[in-house]
Amino acid sequence: MSEPRKLLVVDDEEVICQACRRIFTRQGFEVETYLDPREALAKAKEQSYTGILLDIKMPVMDGIEFLEKLRQVKPDVPVLIMTGYPSIPNAAAAIRLGAADYITKPFTPEEITQAVQRMLSVRQVSPPGPTEQAPAPALQPEGFLFFDQSWFQLEADGSACVGVVLPGLQRQPITDLHLPKIGEVVYQGLPLAGLRVADKPWTIIRTPLSGVVAAVNEQLRQRPALLADDPCGQGWVACVCTTRFEEEVGRCRRRTVLLVNADPSVGQMQRNNLVGLGCEVRWITSRDELAEAMPRIDSETVVLWDAASLGEEGPMLVSQLKSVAPGVKVVVLATPQTPWETAYRKQGIFYYAVEPFADKEIVEILDAAFRAIEPPAVPPAKFQKTQAEAISSITITNRNGHKVQLLAAPGLLWRHEGLGALIRQKLMEMMLPVVVTPGEASMAASEILKAASKCDRLMVLKVRDADQLPGALARDIKAEVGGESGLPPVRITLLTIQPDTLGGLSGLDQKTLEALADHIVREMATY
Repeated sequence: MSEPRKLLVVDDEEVICQACRRIFTRQGFEVETYLDPREALAKAKEQSYTGILLDIKMPVMDGIEFLEKLRQVKPDVPVLIMTGYPSIPNAAAAIRLGAADYITKPFTPEEITQAVQRMLSVRQVSPPGPTEQAPAPALQPEGFLFFDQSWFQLEADGSACVGVVLPGLQRQPITDLHLPKIGEVVYQGLPLAGLRVADKPWTIIRTPLSGVVAAVNEQLRQRPALLADDPCGQGWVACVCTTRFEEEVGRCRRRTVLLVNADPSVGQMQRNNLVGLGCEVRWITSRDELAEAMPRIDSETVVLWDAASLGEEGPMLVSQLKSVAPGVKVVVLATPQTPWETAYRKQGIFYYAVEPFADKEIVEILDAAFRAIEPPAVPPAKFQKTQAEAISSITITNRNGHKVQLLAAPGLLWRHEGLGALIRQKLMEMMLPVVVTPGEASMAASEILKAASKCDRLMVLKVRDADQLPGALARDIKAEVGGESGLPPVRITLLTIQPDTLGGLSGLDQKTLEALADHIVREMATY
């Protein structure tokens, strides 16, 4: 049995300690936190830790003194320095004492996760399917949660193994594949990976949870057909160290299927197929079992109804089911030339399918049934673009009392449509004071510096071709600017989006725009 991974967090700010505990406990670490560096040092000398997260500026004992005394007895334990204002002397002293890296406060969950991964030299984690390096654990369908077509399953070490169940892959070979890189930050609803079939546009595989990529299924490069043949097993895409699990998991859901089939052999085959597609399956084999299950069926359950095994009483039983659960989706699984097709269609069923497991049509059926549960996103009202409706910046005072400004490169934000309208709408729904400045902002360094000097936090939004998938978001904290003529220093956060094929954002689909708006608004409102 492997040794537990243990982190020691030393910081006189309770909020930092609690944030690190929340983030890394979810990732499978045992986390100990100390506000008093003297107590932490005594503990670090006597215990073994996978790594130590150490604040530089603390009362009683600063981080450099802590590190000097630690190195006398523990020369090799990895240490990550956390600091509000990095200085050259402190950085030089920390490096001399063997600190692995440093991170500047305030940091996001993704940034601290990346830093710890670098400190610990990211290891490969076990996927939920067979690979050349690891045996295949048994599938656990109750562990699969879906965000749109993407799924995740939590692993024993706290990481989330991620994949996708896509319709239509069985009919045409995958000709191109874009996989993420280890250490890459990914955000819920935005691209994780992508594939192409023939000469069609990229099909985006969205990330079900935000986090940092810890492992990638490299065998997909040689065997991309695994995405179609075994999507919830060997066709996994990546493992992600999740960073915002508690706030994001509520947007994911199980694919719950009620399989009604009285034939033991056929029913077992159908059940196995459904489990292999990430479904949580309850198998009903008799009329009595169906009667017992009916009151507990909700509108998010999809019922797969085997017509051949239920015979002529099948349409009548579907009628009873629909009277008890009128919103449930019933998919009739039929054989060719069945005599009950007309009777079934009269019951208002969701779909009538002829032998859908034989040609894997069941993938398309499940996709339609489960995705239809969510109402389609309603785009903002369209207005004719005029110069006056372009947005140069959006400014708020967030709940921390900080004045935050989002400065946008020309052509990215519009008042009444697209990403600009979504950001405005979401900020107003949060009851935050919003000031929208019309026009087009200058991206000259002097103008950015001027904007930074007038707020507590400046975020600059640009598009940049970084050889990623359209809609991919990258975040970079630039060096602090200001400090001239008595102005306080201000940190700039640069947000860059991979543009569409025309170099802008207008070609991105509504779901991608919604996800971008969610993450930008969270950044503005939180930090």
